[in-house]
Amino acid sequence: MAIQATVTTVYGEERLLYIRLNNMETSNHGVTSQAKFRGFLSMEAYDNKNHFMWEQDIEFIADVSQPLWPQAYEALKAEADLTDAVDLMD
Repeated sequence: MAIQATVTTVYGEERLLYIRLNNMETSNHGVTSQAKFRGFLSMEAYDNKNHFMWEQDIEFIADVSQPLWPQAYEALKAEADLTDAVDLMD
C-alpha cells in the first residue's frame, strides 16, 4: 500500500512523490498512534533503496479492531492536506 501525492520535499521543491508508511506504533483503544511516512521519487526508487525526499510524522487515534495501515494513510491525507493523493496498491 502506498499513495502518490504532491508535497514539498526536504529540498524545498514541489514534487509528485511515491509515499510509503515507514513505521507505526499503536496501542489499545483511545491511545494516540504514531506513524512515519517517507516519500520517494518513484516506486522504483523505493525498491532500489534510494534516499527519501520527504518525511512526515503524524499522530492519530486508531481503531485497533480495524486494519491499521489504511487508517494511517487516511490520517496522513487529512493532516498533510494531500488533496491530490491517489491510493496505490503495489
